[in-house]
Amino acid sequence: MNGGKGRLGADSPRGRLAALGSARMTDSQLLAVVLGSGSAGRDAGSISREVIDSAGGVAGLADVTTAELLLVQGIGPGKASVVIAAIELGRRALSGATPGVRLGSSADVCDAFWPWMANERTEVFSCAMVDAKLQLIRTEVISKGTLTASIVHPREAFRPAVRNAASGVIFAHNHPSGDPLPSDEDRRITSRLEEVGRILGIPLLDHLVIGAGSAYYSFADSGDLEPQVSCYRGMVLK
Repeated sequence: MNGGKGRLGADSPRGRLAALGSARMTDSQLLAVVLGSGSAGRDAGSISREVIDSAGGVAGLADVTTAELLLVQGIGPGKASVVIAAIELGRRALSGATPGVRLGSSADVCDAFWPWMANERTEVFSCAMVDAKLQLIRTEVISKGTLTASIVHPREAFRPAVRNAASGVIFAHNHPSGDPLPSDEDRRITSRLEEVGRILGIPLLDHLVIGAGSAYYSFADSGDLEPQVSCYRGMVLK
């Protein structure tokens, strides 16, 4: 007998979830479910409320770091890692980047990347690999930090596409400023990546710069890429 260990008490976070359903629970109650239990003489509810308050509200959790979580009494490395993992899962669930989905327009690509890129504090450079029917194989982050030619090296940028036998690749990166207009460096990198893709036989179909409010700039839509490799003109790759 385990003396009831693991059972859902009516007043426990998990008990309330079972009784009320997730939609009727408060932000702090949901976070308490993620934490599972309290520690350091504090219950999960009070820890959750402090975490959310310190983040400036539930929306601020999207940017919370492990170091910030560890400042909250009752949050250790284990609980911090669980919270960070839960946030990342939620971000991915909202991203729309589901393998098999067809990326037939720049809007489709934006839907796949914008939800999790929009709140990034630094520039994140990612790629989406597609098959011959423009169906997504997978997405992968290439680099994080200020976008420069030295960070976005073609060898690293195309490595996932080669490894996954992609027929084409689409790159995307965010501008934390919220302005999606490409910089001169963005244009230089895009030109370099387009040339490498041509050599490898894995065409660069588009490069999106993601801004605020789902605004974006598409190099393909703007005519900055070779039209014969654009996936936005009804093309199916050979």
